[in-house]
Amino acid sequence: MFQVGDAVSYGTSGVCTIAEKKNVRLAGQQCECYILKPVYDSTMKICVPCNSQVLLDRMRALPSKQELMDLLQEPAPEHEPDPEVRKEHYRQTLQSGDRHALLRMIRDIYTERRHRHAMGKQLSSYEDSALREAQNILHSEFAYTMGIDPGEVPDFIAGVLDNAANQ
Repeated sequence: MFQVGDAVSYGTSGVCTIAEKKNVRLAGQQCECYILKPVYDSTMKICVPCNSQVLLDRMRALPSKQELMDLLQEPAPEHEPDPEVRKEHYRQTLQSGDRHALLRMIRDIYTERRHRHAMGKQLSSYEDSALREAQNILHSEFAYTMGIDPGEVPDFIAGVLDNAANQ
């Protein structure tokens, strides 16, 4: 399991360090908890009860640089032509927080954006919004793992995807 001092990704809060593991009183009962501090938000603390598997499952080990680069290098998934089915798939992906699914979604939307721009068109507002939200969820993971500023992550991802598309 995780240790104090480890960096983890926690749900949509992004990269956090495990500051401590201690007993806290929750709902009138003593409970052992991980205390997480988001790396990019020093004002916040997150208490994750060790007896809640649902909340513990939201704590994920960070990917390596190579894992992130490998995921970005994969070919785009097959694009779903039905916009309603695509919208539901994107909604479920955003809800899951799964980095593999989020990266595939980013790849799919980015490829679609390049295709539409070539025809003089733009992404739908939902696709544009889903792309931004997926990128925001992954910002802290990419920034922390790649050693870059969170604000540089969208350009970093776009650059890697551009290079892959032009090869």
